[in-house]
Amino acid sequence: MAFWWVHRLVYFLIAYSIIKLYLILDIYQQSHYHIRDYFKFFINNFVFNDACVLIAGILGAYSDNIWLIIFSGSYLILYCLFYFQLKVKLVFSKRIIKLISLSILYIIAVSFIPYANPYLLLLIEFSIVPILYLEGLVSNLINRKYIISAKDKLDKYKGIKVVITGSYGKTSTKLLFNQLLNVYHSSIQTPKSYNTPLGISKFINNEYIDMYRYLVLEYGASQKNDIKRLLDISKPDVAIVTEIGFMHMNSFKTIENVIEEKMLITKNASVVILNYDNDYIRNYPLKHSCILSYGFFHGDYNARNINGGAFDLYYKNEFVIRLESNLVGKHQILNLLAGLSYAHYKGFNLERLKNAVKLFKVEANRLELKKYGNRHVLDDSFNSNLKGFVEALRVLGEYKCKRILITPGIVELGKYQNEIYNELALHIAKNVDVAILVGYKECKSLYEKLKKYNMELYVAQSFIEGYSLYLSIIKGLDSSALLIENDLPDIYKRGLKF
Repeated sequence: MAFWWVHRLVYFLIAYSIIKLYLILDIYQQSHYHIRDYFKFFINNFVFNDACVLIAGILGAYSDNIWLIIFSGSYLILYCLFYFQLKVKLVFSKRIIKLISLSILYIIAVSFIPYANPYLLLLIEFSIVPILYLEGLVSNLINRKYIISAKDKLDKYKGIKVVITGSYGKTSTKLLFNQLLNVYHSSIQTPKSYNTPLGISKFINNEYIDMYRYLVLEYGASQKNDIKRLLDISKPDVAIVTEIGFMHMNSFKTIENVIEEKMLITKNASVVILNYDNDYIRNYPLKHSCILSYGFFHGDYNARNINGGAFDLYYKNEFVIRLESNLVGKHQILNLLAGLSYAHYKGFNLERLKNAVKLFKVEANRLELKKYGNRHVLDDSFNSNLKGFVEALRVLGEYKCKRILITPGIVELGKYQNEIYNELALHIAKNVDVAILVGYKECKSLYEKLKKYNMELYVAQSFIEGYSLYLSIIKGLDSSALLIENDLPDIYKRGLKF
């Protein structure tokens, strides 16, 4: 009889492991196939992902009580439904399909190992790591050939390569820069946030880049030497550094490491475009013959007399032109200044921009204004940083109605979290009537800071719960304004207790 119960448990764990592959591979993909970040997620969520599931599985497998079996089965079904509702859905790329095949073979093989199979199957997210690691080695060899092919293509490219990097503002600056260039010449950009060696190489290998006068690339860095790897693929003719700040501090450790990493792209570029409102960029000891500096308060190119999306462009304190855009937030005007400084430097006819700039757009979820009757929603959920967060709060603060914030805070601040959250809490208290914090570990510190301001403050365990709370708050109101700031991907989910 005992032998039958053991088999029932193994059968359950085989089914459980196969279903759980979706979560495993989704988190692995969100971790950019980095084992370290993958491990961090599952270690921090061990109780929810393993301990509770084990108890439910044992109760269901070894009990003859129909109600206990129903309860255990219901819990396991709800658990599966929970992670199938991940915000970032698994993309079934060729690599993921290959991993699914290898993983299922692994699960079948493990099920035949006596005594150890229940443990290997229950802890599938850990026991499968050797498979992930070996597949990673093979994929890296294949990817290397792909990257070399892109490098050869870029070496032969006769046009002008524009490379943009920074702690934040990269993608929006890239989009605006490319739209501006297309007013005068043919230009193409990497899509979305393609800013890794493989993402850029995929784009280069699939496009006829020789048809375009300009090629606008985005270089991302989440740790030291990332920019160096990208520069090995291609060096820029025009280098742009948008911002330097406290992003990815868990890996960079110090702001000095961030500065050195980002400023690497300025070496050997013919033209360097820098945001001089950023103290780290402005104070960097860069020696270069052609630096175009911009900002609201510093640099040669400035935006002044700002009214919504309209502003005056000045060069060395001399008026150049007044432009009217439909961009939301002053930080987007700052991003646009990078392209305007280059256009002026090249002698482009800026009068042609007067109508064109009204059509310039940035990607969705980057302080995007949406209206639903008398409800105004500022969607800034793509990601978050201190400067962008503060600017979004400033925009929210201008509304003369109930102002509500939904946010989980900012991720990967490292040792700088306390300092940054002190400043952020001050801006939230000034511009927000109701703050709804989404219950991740990263917002615990922010919660403690905001309590000092005696403001209306709530904690929700998910964005859906937070949004439902928002709907109940605005019920019966004539109008309201909501800011959604930084809707975290699942890789950052943590249990949180206050």
